[in-house]
Amino acid sequence: MLFGFDASWTMFMFNVAFYILIVLVQRHIDVWLPERTFDPTHRRYRPFRWERGGDFYRDVLKIDRWKDNLPCLDGRTHFSKKNLTGRRPDYLEQFVIETCRAESNHVTAILSVVVMRVWTPFDLWLVCFVIAIVGNVPFICIQRYNRPRLQRTLLSIDQRRIARGYLPRPAIEARTADEQPNQAVPQSHYAT
Repeated sequence: MLFGFDASWTMFMFNVAFYILIVLVQRHIDVWLPERTFDPTHRRYRPFRWERGGDFYRDVLKIDRWKDNLPCLDGRTHFSKKNLTGRRPDYLEQFVIETCRAESNHVTAILSVVVMRVWTPFDLWLVCFVIAIVGNVPFICIQRYNRPRLQRTLLSIDQRRIARGYLPRPAIEARTADEQPNQAVPQSHYAT
């Protein structure tokens, strides 16, 4: 009988304390881990085909309507993911890494509840597991929605940079000559 005995409440409170401890410890550990730990190209952070580059979350879950209403903790990295504050590539790359860090935190929080099954009766554990799922999956969805969008923005910036940086040599010389009209342009030895 779920929560029928004081022992069940005691076990529930113990599990809540364990959960909070694991979440806090994990948040502190994640800050000290090297950024390569949260490499967005690792398979656990890459989008699945069914996510359609984040479009699944927008089309099916309507995430763009409710994601801004959920709290956002900056954590010890002091990097805010609440709003996009720039379009510099280094900032966007850091933002992508922070989405991986946040996703890792929320997945770890759910996995800590899985471990509780060792000492918790099934019915009480199921309640704890449902609470963990409801409390973490929306945040995981937000990270998995934002990350592909940020990566597409980074790709677009890179493509524009490449387009500007790889001008054909004659175009660069012509532009340089146009910018410096006072200098004499050497005549080609083919001129008559």
